[in-house]
Amino acid sequence: MIDFHAHILPGADHGSDGLKTSLRQLELAEAAHVDTIVATPHFYPQSDSFSEFLHRRERTASELANHYHGPIRILLGAEVHMCVGLDHLPGIKELCVSGTSVILSELTFRGYAGNMGETFDRMQDDGLIPILAHVDRYDPDIIESYFSQGVQGQVNADALIHRFGRRHLLNWIDDGWVIALGSDIHMTEKGYGPYLKARGILGDRAGRLDRETARLLKDAKALTNGETQKGEGSWISSR
Repeated sequence: MIDFHAHILPGADHGSDGLKTSLRQLELAEAAHVDTIVATPHFYPQSDSFSEFLHRRERTASELANHYHGPIRILLGAEVHMCVGLDHLPGIKELCVSGTSVILSELTFRGYAGNMGETFDRMQDDGLIPILAHVDRYDPDIIESYFSQGVQGQVNADALIHRFGRRHLLNWIDDGWVIALGSDIHMTEKGYGPYLKARGILGDRAGRLDRETARLLKDAKALTNGETQKGEGSWISSR
């Protein structure tokens, strides 16, 4: 089972306030039988220094890798706040899931700003694969306009638990536009209960999402490789 969107790096953002919390998050994920997690700390290009973000992500990822020796394979990415012209950011590929061209992209609150569609087009022309984070939060008409450009999406587990709006999310999954499920875990209060409940609601669709996500991540480099000995095939040692 793959969690495509999780805030588990210790102190990288407000998703985890430190190593103790991050390790507890991973314990909860293990109990839910999650085997792969994409760590996606927030990056805000309008306010964050790119170099400082990369340094913070590297430091917190190293801390977690040095202390976690469990069965979960952790992949390193980012949740990148979209803005017009993001494709011009030097080094943007460093925000992709390590080893892939997949970039998790968070829309503005309203989901639309100016010619954002043109930014997505240029990202795709440059070989990037933008995946829209938590598409359940936005106006479906706006999201479907991005789908029409070939952009795909990720849905949060919480949204599937509530009946309101669930039907169009299931339709998007059936139509192949939503290809990943995420816990979007912050701290430990909710744990992985909503994630497991959402998978129960999805039924056979959950396995299909896992297969679609695994296809996207087939070349990903791992921060931790589960049972692999420390340093062997890890993202840190392969840098």
